[in-house]
Amino acid sequence: MNPLIVKLGGSVITDKRKKFAVRRSVLKRLAGELAAAKKPLVIVHGGGSFGHPVASKYGIANGYKGKRQLMGLSLTHRAMEKLNSHVIDALQEAGVPAIAIQPSACAAVSDSRIQAMELAPVRKLLELGLVPVLYGDAVPDMSRGMSILSGDQLVVYLARELDAERVIICVDVDGVYTVDPKKRTTKLIPFITPVSWPRVSRFIRVPQGPDVTGGMANKVRELLTLAEIDVEAEIVNAAKPGILKKAMSGERGLGTRITAR
Repeated sequence: MNPLIVKLGGSVITDKRKKFAVRRSVLKRLAGELAAAKKPLVIVHGGGSFGHPVASKYGIANGYKGKRQLMGLSLTHRAMEKLNSHVIDALQEAGVPAIAIQPSACAAVSDSRIQAMELAPVRKLLELGLVPVLYGDAVPDMSRGMSILSGDQLVVYLARELDAERVIICVDVDGVYTVDPKKRTTKLIPFITPVSWPRVSRFIRVPQGPDVTGGMANKVRELLTLAEIDVEAEIVNAAKPGILKKAMSGERGLGTRITAR
Protein backbone atom coordinates (compact mmCIF):
# COMPACT_ATOMS: atom_id res chain seq x y z
CA MET A 1 0.00 0.00 0.00
CA ASN A 2 1.19 3.50 -0.80
CA PRO A 3 1.81 5.47 2.40
CA LEU A 4 0.29 8.71 3.56
CA ILE A 5 2.85 11.38 4.37
CA VAL A 6 1.76 13.61 7.26
CA LYS A 7 3.67 16.74 8.24
CA LEU A 8 3.05 18.10 11.74
CA GLY A 9 3.90 21.77 11.48
CA GLY A 10 5.92 23.38 14.23
CA SER A 11 3.23 26.04 14.60
CA VAL A 12 0.77 23.32 15.64
CA ILE A 13 2.81 21.22 18.04
CA THR A 14 4.79 24.05 19.66
CA ASP A 15 4.11 27.57 20.88
CA LYS A 16 6.35 29.76 18.73
CA ARG A 17 6.02 32.64 21.20
CA LYS A 18 8.09 30.72 23.76
CA LYS A 19 11.39 28.94 23.26
CA PHE A 20 11.19 25.14 23.64
CA ALA A 21 7.45 25.15 24.37
CA VAL A 22 5.49 22.03 23.41
CA ARG A 23 1.71 22.16 23.03
CA ARG A 24 1.33 18.93 24.97
CA SER A 25 -2.47 18.67 24.82
CA VAL A 26 -2.49 19.32 21.06
CA LEU A 27 0.29 16.82 20.46
CA LYS A 28 -1.56 14.21 22.53
CA ARG A 29 -4.75 14.77 20.53
CA LEU A 30 -2.95 14.61 17.19
CA ALA A 31 -1.23 11.38 18.23
CA GLY A 32 -4.68 9.94 18.93
CA GLU A 33 -5.90 10.98 15.50
CA LEU A 34 -2.81 9.50 13.85
CA ALA A 35 -3.43 6.24 15.71
CA ALA A 36 -6.71 5.93 13.78
CA ALA A 37 -4.93 5.82 10.39
CA LYS A 38 -5.95 2.84 8.25
CA LYS A 39 -2.98 3.11 5.88
CA PRO A 40 0.81 3.06 6.22
CA LEU A 41 2.09 6.34 7.65
CA VAL A 42 5.25 8.37 7.43
CA ILE A 43 5.33 11.35 9.77
CA VAL A 44 7.53 14.43 9.45
CA HIS A 45 7.50 17.29 11.93
CA GLY A 46 8.78 20.84 11.84
CA GLY A 47 10.99 22.77 14.23
CA GLY A 48 8.63 25.30 15.73
CA SER A 49 9.98 26.96 18.88
CA PHE A 50 12.77 24.37 19.13
CA GLY A 51 14.81 24.36 15.92
CA HIS A 52 14.04 27.73 14.35
CA PRO A 53 15.25 30.12 17.10
CA VAL A 54 18.56 28.29 17.56
CA ALA A 55 19.22 27.91 13.83
CA SER A 56 18.39 31.59 13.32
CA LYS A 57 20.72 32.70 16.12
CA TYR A 58 23.68 30.91 14.55
CA GLY A 59 22.84 31.51 10.89
CA ILE A 60 22.89 27.81 10.05
CA ALA A 61 20.71 28.26 6.94
CA ASN A 62 23.33 30.65 5.49
CA GLY A 63 26.07 28.04 5.35
CA TYR A 64 29.34 27.79 7.26
CA LYS A 65 30.94 31.15 8.00
CA GLY A 66 32.94 30.51 11.15
CA LYS A 67 33.71 28.22 14.08
CA ARG A 68 30.98 29.69 16.26
CA GLN A 69 28.46 27.92 14.04
CA LEU A 70 29.81 24.48 14.89
CA MET A 71 28.23 24.70 18.32
CA GLY A 72 25.17 26.21 16.65
CA LEU A 73 24.79 23.19 14.37
CA SER A 74 25.13 20.88 17.37
CA LEU A 75 22.61 22.85 19.44
CA THR A 76 20.09 23.09 16.59
CA HIS A 77 20.24 19.37 15.97
CA ARG A 78 19.91 18.67 19.69
CA ALA A 79 16.87 20.95 19.92
CA MET A 80 15.22 18.97 17.13
CA GLU A 81 16.06 15.69 18.85
CA LYS A 82 14.32 16.98 21.98
CA LEU A 83 11.19 17.95 20.08
CA ASN A 84 11.26 14.62 18.23
CA SER A 85 11.41 12.86 21.60
CA HIS A 86 8.19 14.60 22.65
CA VAL A 87 6.53 13.56 19.38
CA ILE A 88 7.65 9.94 19.69
CA ASP A 89 6.49 9.77 23.32
CA ALA A 90 3.02 11.07 22.40
CA LEU A 91 2.69 8.64 19.49
CA GLN A 92 3.78 5.64 21.52
CA GLU A 93 1.40 6.56 24.34
CA ALA A 94 -1.39 6.60 21.73
CA GLY A 95 -0.42 3.11 20.57
CA VAL A 96 1.47 4.14 17.43
CA PRO A 97 4.69 2.08 16.90
CA ALA A 98 6.77 5.13 16.00
CA ILE A 99 10.48 5.01 15.19
CA ALA A 100 12.65 8.16 14.98
CA ILE A 101 14.76 8.57 11.83
CA GLN A 102 17.57 11.17 11.97
CA PRO A 103 17.72 13.01 8.60
CA SER A 104 21.26 14.34 9.12
CA ALA A 105 22.50 10.75 9.37
CA CYS A 106 20.90 9.45 6.18
CA ALA A 107 20.53 12.40 3.77
CA ALA A 108 23.32 13.73 1.54
CA VAL A 109 22.65 17.46 1.10
CA SER A 110 24.31 19.98 -1.23
CA ASP A 111 23.36 23.64 -1.60
CA SER A 112 20.50 22.99 0.86
CA ARG A 113 18.90 20.35 -1.38
CA ILE A 114 18.73 16.58 -0.89
CA GLN A 115 20.97 14.82 -3.40
CA ALA A 116 20.45 11.30 -2.07
CA MET A 117 18.92 9.60 0.95
CA GLU A 118 19.17 6.06 2.31
CA LEU A 119 15.56 4.93 2.54
CA ALA A 120 15.93 1.14 2.67
CA PRO A 121 15.37 1.12 6.47
CA VAL A 122 12.31 3.38 6.08
CA ARG A 123 10.82 1.03 3.50
CA LYS A 124 11.44 -1.96 5.78
CA LEU A 125 9.83 -0.19 8.73
CA LEU A 126 6.73 0.47 6.62
CA GLU A 127 6.70 -3.15 5.46
CA LEU A 128 6.74 -4.28 9.09
CA GLY A 129 3.89 -1.93 10.01
CA LEU A 130 5.98 0.59 11.93
CA VAL A 131 5.72 4.38 11.58
CA PRO A 132 8.91 6.27 10.64
CA VAL A 133 9.10 9.77 12.12
CA LEU A 134 11.50 12.26 10.53
CA TYR A 135 12.03 15.95 11.18
CA GLY A 136 13.57 19.12 9.85
CA ASP A 137 17.23 19.04 10.79
CA ALA A 138 20.51 20.94 10.82
CA VAL A 139 22.73 19.00 8.42
CA PRO A 140 26.23 18.90 6.95
CA ASP A 141 26.10 20.40 3.46
CA MET A 142 28.57 19.17 0.83
CA SER A 143 28.88 22.58 -0.85
CA ARG A 144 28.00 25.07 1.92
CA GLY A 145 29.43 23.31 4.96
CA MET A 146 26.12 23.29 6.79
CA SER A 147 22.48 24.10 6.12
CA ILE A 148 18.91 23.42 7.19
CA LEU A 149 17.03 20.51 5.67
CA SER A 150 13.42 21.60 6.01
CA GLY A 151 10.60 19.26 6.92
CA ASP A 152 8.74 20.47 3.83
CA GLN A 153 11.58 19.38 1.53
CA LEU A 154 11.70 16.05 3.34
CA VAL A 155 7.98 15.55 2.82
CA VAL A 156 8.29 16.09 -0.93
CA TYR A 157 11.35 13.85 -1.28
CA LEU A 158 9.72 11.05 0.72
CA ALA A 159 6.47 11.36 -1.24
CA ARG A 160 8.37 10.96 -4.51
CA GLU A 161 10.62 8.11 -3.42
CA LEU A 162 8.00 6.15 -1.50
CA ASP A 163 5.26 6.64 -4.09
CA ALA A 164 2.97 8.28 -1.55
CA GLU A 165 -0.77 8.18 -1.99
CA ARG A 166 -1.28 11.66 -0.56
CA VAL A 167 0.43 14.36 1.49
CA ILE A 168 -1.26 16.14 4.41
CA ILE A 169 0.36 19.27 5.81
CA CYS A 170 -0.85 20.26 9.28
CA VAL A 171 -0.68 23.95 10.18
CA ASP A 172 -2.48 26.25 12.65
CA VAL A 173 -4.65 28.08 10.10
CA ASP A 174 -7.30 26.81 7.68
CA GLY A 175 -4.98 26.80 4.67
CA VAL A 176 -3.36 29.39 2.42
CA TYR A 177 -4.81 32.87 2.57
CA THR A 178 -4.51 35.96 0.39
CA VAL A 179 -3.27 37.97 3.39
CA ASP A 180 -2.55 37.42 7.09
CA PRO A 181 -5.16 34.79 8.16
CA LYS A 182 -5.41 36.29 11.65
CA LYS A 183 -6.93 39.48 10.23
CA ARG A 184 -10.53 39.77 9.05
CA THR A 185 -9.85 40.92 5.48
CA THR A 186 -8.74 37.50 4.32
CA LYS A 187 -9.78 34.93 1.78
CA LEU A 188 -8.98 31.23 1.87
CA ILE A 189 -7.53 29.86 -1.36
CA PRO A 190 -9.15 26.41 -1.84
CA PHE A 191 -6.90 25.29 -4.73
CA ILE A 192 -3.39 26.11 -5.90
CA THR A 193 -2.00 24.75 -9.18
CA PRO A 194 1.22 25.39 -11.09
CA VAL A 195 -0.78 27.74 -13.33
CA SER A 196 -2.39 29.76 -10.51
CA TRP A 197 0.69 29.94 -8.27
CA PRO A 198 2.44 32.96 -9.89
CA ARG A 199 -0.66 35.07 -9.24
CA VAL A 200 -1.38 33.65 -5.78
CA SER A 201 2.20 33.94 -4.53
CA ARG A 202 2.08 37.73 -4.59
CA PHE A 203 -0.43 37.73 -1.75
CA ILE A 204 1.24 35.34 0.66
CA ARG A 205 2.86 37.06 3.62
CA VAL A 206 6.30 36.37 5.05
CA PRO A 207 6.43 34.35 8.30
CA GLN A 208 6.20 36.14 11.63
CA GLY A 209 9.03 35.35 14.05
CA PRO A 210 12.06 33.10 13.47
CA ASP A 211 11.53 30.77 10.51
CA VAL A 212 14.61 29.55 8.69
CA THR A 213 12.69 27.52 6.10
CA GLY A 214 10.66 30.19 4.28
CA GLY A 215 7.19 29.88 5.80
CA MET A 216 4.00 29.20 3.85
CA ALA A 217 5.27 30.38 0.46
CA ASN A 218 8.18 27.97 0.50
CA LYS A 219 5.87 25.22 1.72
CA VAL A 220 3.64 25.68 -1.33
CA ARG A 221 6.61 25.89 -3.72
CA GLU A 222 7.88 22.55 -2.44
CA LEU A 223 4.45 20.91 -2.70
CA LEU A 224 3.90 22.14 -6.24
CA THR A 225 6.73 19.88 -7.39
CA LEU A 226 4.54 16.93 -6.40
CA ALA A 227 1.87 18.12 -8.81
CA GLU A 228 4.28 17.15 -11.60
CA ILE A 229 3.84 13.49 -10.60
CA ASP A 230 0.13 13.80 -9.72
CA VAL A 231 0.56 13.46 -5.97
CA GLU A 232 -1.97 15.69 -4.26
CA ALA A 233 -1.19 17.62 -1.11
CA GLU A 234 -3.56 19.45 1.19
CA ILE A 235 -2.73 22.06 3.82
CA VAL A 236 -5.20 21.73 6.72
CA ASN A 237 -5.78 23.24 10.15
CA ALA A 238 -4.77 20.52 12.60
CA ALA A 239 -5.31 22.90 15.50
CA LYS A 240 -8.99 22.03 15.02
CA PRO A 241 -9.89 18.63 16.52
CA GLY A 242 -10.77 15.93 14.00
CA ILE A 243 -9.49 17.69 10.88
CA LEU A 244 -6.36 15.54 10.54
CA LYS A 245 -8.39 12.36 11.07
CA LYS A 246 -10.85 13.41 8.35
CA ALA A 247 -8.01 14.20 5.95
CA MET A 248 -6.39 10.82 6.55
CA SER A 249 -9.69 9.08 5.89
CA GLY A 250 -9.74 10.63 2.40
CA GLU A 251 -11.96 13.67 2.89
CA ARG A 252 -11.01 16.57 0.61
CA GLY A 253 -11.70 20.29 0.71
CA LEU A 254 -10.71 20.75 4.34
CA GLY A 255 -8.12 23.42 3.58
CA THR A 256 -5.99 24.35 0.57
CA ARG A 257 -5.38 21.62 -2.00
CA ILE A 258 -2.19 21.66 -4.08
CA THR A 259 -3.01 19.86 -7.31
CA ALA A 260 -1.79 19.44 -10.87
CA ARG A 261 -4.84 21.16 -12.38
